[in-house]
Amino acid sequence: MVFFEFLHSDTPIRLDSATYFGESRDMKIFKLALVGIFAVFACSSLYTYFFLRNSLAPLDGALQLPGLRAETRVLRDSFGIPHIFAQNKTDALRALGFVMASERLFQMEISRRMTQGELSEVLGDVALPSDKLYRSLMLRRSVERMISAKRESNSLDKKMWTEMESFYAGVNYYIQSQPLPYELTLLGIQPRPFSPEDAYILTGHMAYSFGIALKADTLMTDLAKKLSPKKFKDLRNVQLPLPLSASKNGDAALLIPTKSAVPANPSLPVSSVVDFKIDVLSALASNDFYPAFEGSNAWLIGPTRSASGKSIFANDPHIAYSLPAVWVEAHIHTPDFELYGHYLPFIPYALLGHSRHHAWGFTMSLNDDMDLYQETLNPELKSALFKKEWHAYQEWTETIKIKDKADFELPMIETSHGPLMNAVLEKQNLSLKWAFHKIDNDPLLALYKMGEAANKTEFEEALKTGTAPGLNVMYADSENIAWWTFGDLALKKNPHSDTILNGASGDDEYERVLTWEEKPHLVNPASGVIITANSRPADINPNIRGDWQSDDRFRTITQALSEKHLWDVDETMQLQTSNQNIETKVLLAKLLENLKLPLADLKQHTNIIESLQKWNLHSEIDSKAASFYHQWNNENLLLLFKDWDEKDRSIYLSTPYAWVFYERVMTTDASSWWNERSQSQVVTEGFYNTVKKFGLTPEWGTIHTIEYSHPLGRIKPLDKILNLGPYAMPGAFNEINNNKMSSLGSDFNVRAGPSTRRVIDFASPEKSYGINPIGISGHILSPFYKDQVPLFLKGKYRAQLMNESDIQAAKTHELVLRP
Repeated sequence: MVFFEFLHSDTPIRLDSATYFGESRDMKIFKLALVGIFAVFACSSLYTYFFLRNSLAPLDGALQLPGLRAETRVLRDSFGIPHIFAQNKTDALRALGFVMASERLFQMEISRRMTQGELSEVLGDVALPSDKLYRSLMLRRSVERMISAKRESNSLDKKMWTEMESFYAGVNYYIQSQPLPYELTLLGIQPRPFSPEDAYILTGHMAYSFGIALKADTLMTDLAKKLSPKKFKDLRNVQLPLPLSASKNGDAALLIPTKSAVPANPSLPVSSVVDFKIDVLSALASNDFYPAFEGSNAWLIGPTRSASGKSIFANDPHIAYSLPAVWVEAHIHTPDFELYGHYLPFIPYALLGHSRHHAWGFTMSLNDDMDLYQETLNPELKSALFKKEWHAYQEWTETIKIKDKADFELPMIETSHGPLMNAVLEKQNLSLKWAFHKIDNDPLLALYKMGEAANKTEFEEALKTGTAPGLNVMYADSENIAWWTFGDLALKKNPHSDTILNGASGDDEYERVLTWEEKPHLVNPASGVIITANSRPADINPNIRGDWQSDDRFRTITQALSEKHLWDVDETMQLQTSNQNIETKVLLAKLLENLKLPLADLKQHTNIIESLQKWNLHSEIDSKAASFYHQWNNENLLLLFKDWDEKDRSIYLSTPYAWVFYERVMTTDASSWWNERSQSQVVTEGFYNTVKKFGLTPEWGTIHTIEYSHPLGRIKPLDKILNLGPYAMPGAFNEINNNKMSSLGSDFNVRAGPSTRRVIDFASPEKSYGINPIGISGHILSPFYKDQVPLFLKGKYRAQLMNESDIQAAKTHELVLRP
């Protein structure tokens, strides 16, 4: 009360020396008040610190982990990577589950609730749209069908299932015995036990994030009605296959198709607590907690092209940046099994991994394994029309629990094509045909067998157990390199499956799925190199379409690898972090060629034009030319679609189709898109718009930035506490260092990019190289929360260790787990 009385007193405070040194009554009260404020602040800070510290992962000492058969050690290296030394694989996986939960339990719990449509149960009805989507995708139902069918046929792999149960026992014991992460405590969420089914459902989210049918197919159907056939064709993601050499094995790795002639040097002519809580829940409910997969680079260098004489493996999967990071790295060592793996939280088998004898990784194949069918229904008969006959559909209700409200009942219908997406799409009675729903789809069995594979033959066999998600799987051992396609590739009666198909006629059905041998693949090509980068595969059946990305990165990597014969690890890492796209030269030439400025404006903007002509075509953070070039392309795209509905434009610009379209029309002078407005008119207006937007052109790193956002850091003021950045980010969309904004035409805040970089030379696989964009821990007080950020931003790497002597030399912590 004294403090508040002082604040409201009408007595003036005298600041003369006599009053000051004599310490008047008011001054004493003021000082006491300051002490009180400081004490409250100090106590609050200490409480907050100890509250947060309480949930740090246990790193040292000894703990009991029931179910272990023998003592297990968890050594942390200088970057916090857990190296698990166990006497058997089931013990190692039990320890892995415990350790993974200790670092990522909040991420695991929220991701599980998102993918299973259970966010509303803890967040309220702000999460209902997300829950409707994931229930409509029918992930759990299809997983349960697959597992049930395997149990009935006695084909469930019992050893694998035992290992998975051991892993989840470790996760669940952590939940029972250790403090919950501070985020879960603040939100009042108590996780239920995890199970193998949860892992399978998460793979469904991964497969879903690969496909774009739900947003693209309805849009393309509408655009087909609005545009001329020629203009619509340019919008479609129709790409010619990359050319092949004459060799029968499809060795195309070092042939560079020419898109257009390129000049050697481009030249002219040319609030309250309640409100705060609502904000928290809204931020959580409206964002994906499990990052979307966006693309990837991978290349394999065979022994004949490697300076060491052994294969070199390189892979950097492109995924939406998140905090915590996407991958949990861990090294498992037992007397009969060893693997250095990159794991998705709460999946017990590594998606990316290497042993001392083999390595694997992936890029998205972007095969079109999702289609929308317009169904004709008869509710009275509970049937759908197909080939002039009524066929019964299945009907059930999904009950979505909502915090502090009545349950929401979501009616579901499944036709022979798949579930109706009525709760998600404006257009009704569209069913989703999706390879993930097939009853023989078992991607986790593939991962289990990939880790266990003793050789190339066993590894290839492992890949035959899944129909989704669609992946280019890259494999290397000391003497071999190979690429196989994982997941279904279908021949369809209607190859234009980027539009809504007819569910009643039978004219738009699948003819068949390609056999394993028919799917694109390469094994030990004569060139000694294999590359995948999300573009259309060479030698694929021309009637098969996909959601392939531009072949820019494929061509850029191909050209780089053709410039010298032998490659070593350092050179491979330099290429993996290269900020270049060879098609930039093509497009910049077209822009400068079509720029028509009056003489006065030409003189005024000479500095801009000269900087573009002298630019090294790499998007480095200090480059002003990179800023102008990328914004100029943005402005041109917005002008090309300026008459479109804003919603249609934003959807289209976020698809892989948009950049393919832009390159196509910009390098095709006769394109029908130049009928209404000439190419020069669009390019010149785009130039003026860029000048107007920028004023003085900024350096690329000031506008091309990354902020790693924690789920709770998407609201103020928690963003200042929990988020990291923004940081200047080199690279750009479709450069080898593929850092992507949310969509073309938008700002350059980076949304996705390399989720890890890995380079493994089989001359010394026990010491390979990798990097995490942030750090391994999800805890803000952990020393491993953000320790890798500076290395990642500079394109640097750290060692991935497997030898115990190296691990001991780098050891920072040791935790002993006992039965």
